[in-house]
Amino acid sequence: SKLEQMESASVILDRNGKIFGQIYVENRETIPYDQLPRDLVNAVVAMEDTKFYQHSGYDLFGIVRAALKNFVAGHVRQGASTITQQLARNSFALKEKTYRRKLLEIFVAERIEQHFDKQKIMELYLNRIYFGGGLYGAEAAARGYFDKPAREMSLVECATLAGIIRSPNRLSPWSDRAAARESRNVVLGRMRDLSFVDRQRCAAAQSEDVLIGNRQNAQGQTYAVDYIRQKVIEAVGWNRAMNEGFRIYTTIDSDLQKAAEDSLRSHLDRAEKHPDYGHPTYAEYTATFRKTRPGSSPPAVPDYLQGAVIVLDNATGGMLALVGGRDFEHNQYDRALQARRPAGTAMTPFVFAAAFENGMFPGSVVEDSALDNRAVMIGGTTGILGEWGPESAENRYEGPITAREALSKSKNGATVRIGMNPGVDNVIQLCRNAGMKSPLRPYPATFL
Repeated sequence: SKLEQMESASVILDRNGKIFGQIYVENRETIPYDQLPRDLVNAVVAMEDTKFYQHSGYDLFGIVRAALKNFVAGHVRQGASTITQQLARNSFALKEKTYRRKLLEIFVAERIEQHFDKQKIMELYLNRIYFGGGLYGAEAAARGYFDKPAREMSLVECATLAGIIRSPNRLSPWSDRAAARESRNVVLGRMRDLSFVDRQRCAAAQSEDVLIGNRQNAQGQTYAVDYIRQKVIEAVGWNRAMNEGFRIYTTIDSDLQKAAEDSLRSHLDRAEKHPDYGHPTYAEYTATFRKTRPGSSPPAVPDYLQGAVIVLDNATGGMLALVGGRDFEHNQYDRALQARRPAGTAMTPFVFAAAFENGMFPGSVVEDSALDNRAVMIGGTTGILGEWGPESAENRYEGPITAREALSKSKNGATVRIGMNPGVDNVIQLCRNAGMKSPLRPYPATFL
């Protein structure tokens, strides 16, 4: 039925079967009623619909009370919707605040009650309802806010979720921790008044602090997840990828992925703390970013220090870790895969491989001396390699040396001569055969 048709997130698994991300339009994971904690059901009843188990879809007394208040106000101010009516409204997109919509909502709610028992209605409701922060349904909300499945939530965590429902964007703990706590305590008070909890348990819960998870970690939006999302969409299409709840098996090692992210972040943090570092920092940008109001534009593209990491399994070619930048939330440009940079020393193995295929040996002698840039074409046609080019400032030319020495000492002049042994075309062809698709200029500068 339409009520049971809900978009489900596709789950991304690492090479060990561990969940490390999701892709979705609505971040939701549906669960059966028996995985919903009793405290959550009671908290929602206490906050949203105290007569849930008595009415047949709508609360006539509540409707009359709301109608009187709306009449006095001169507009639709109070809804008095039962849980069943909310389920109807969210399932069939009955959103406008009009009396006509209200009547239709009541009619649909009554039909729902005729076809489903209260337990099933509560299950459908708690799987569909929005809990703020991009989290739909109790399971996604529990994992997002508390990093645990719904069935393991404590009383205070259940009350926190129930307190979010009336204004999910405003009362999300990620938006306003104090407002979320206040709403939670209102829920606990109502649960006490309805004898769902005793006074002692209520008081203990109201004084308890709840550990709220990190928003970025909860949503799992990283460069690796974004890349996988793009590939899945290419394979099955956007609608299926976002809505059909696939299980996506990958070569990513989630432990190595976290280590790569942490390592990149810590090394760049250390560099920015150096006394001689006089550029914008990650901390400065983050402070400005957090002050950005929802719906407004964040600060310009981050100009703090950046980096990228990609880890491959050489035996299989599988990607083990991918970090495209310092913070995906700040900027989604993937520096590991989208940035175009000169290959530099990474070209050296291809140059030497082509030369060895052409008959050169590691012990072959090659000249290490300055080169006229007209023969190399590093950005132009003037200058001498070493004076105007990629040689290091402390470089000393050594004259005749072996190819082995040229490689171990990163001798660029000698490397160009080694590359000229097979020729530019043969080096480029070897790169193509190895799977390199980037355009390569037909000049010796490509060797460097």
